[in-house]
Amino acid sequence: MYGLGPGLLLVFKPRGHREAVHAHPHRQRLRVLSGALLVRTARRALTVDDPDAPLTLAAGRRHATEALADTWLVAETVSHASRRLPSLRRTP
Repeated sequence: MYGLGPGLLLVFKPRGHREAVHAHPHRQRLRVLSGALLVRTARRALTVDDPDAPLTLAAGRRHATEALADTWLVAETVSHASRRLPSLRRTP
């Protein structure tokens, strides 16, 4: 895990890495830069794998994660005053 700035983390999860059900006291936006992350909530299971389609979880939303491949992602703490993270694109 690497701190990129206040409320902004760059995270690596090796394939098969799992996090048990947990929740954060703040909204969280997950943007997968490479790889694929399975996110399970009580309502659904969703694979996050498109840098242009981040997943935002509500504060207190219980969820579990599993890396389906070696995965790099940005985890952003979202507050009412924060602005959207600009689009991150891979360069050739």
